[in-house]
Amino acid sequence: MNNHHQRIVKITGELREGKFEIKISHWKLLIETNRYYEIKPENGVVKRIYKEKLNTVYDETKSYVNGFLSCSAYCNEERINDMHIEILKLLQLKIKTYINELQLNQRAIDRYSLSG
Repeated sequence: MNNHHQRIVKITGELREGKFEIKISHWKLLIETNRYYEIKPENGVVKRIYKEKLNTVYDETKSYVNGFLSCSAYCNEERINDMHIEILKLLQLKIKTYINELQLNQRAIDRYSLSG
């Protein structure tokens, strides 16, 4: 079941002040079990990724500050393009959500200032 030649990739999409960047880092597969992979970057510590979390995009933005949004996914090399698309979709959804929330808050301020 172990396949030490298989490579896991972490793909990260970042938006910062009007610039979009995709970063790809390669991770070496150390151990594969029925439930998880143990992987290691070229320089860094070993990480355990559960199989059901592979090829899933996660939002890494804790709070929206200074125009920065980020999300990432671990995937097999052949899924990089798919994850790139999913990362773009998630970032677009986050932006639409923020815009809608800001417009809602703007309307509340407008109503308050008109009634005051």
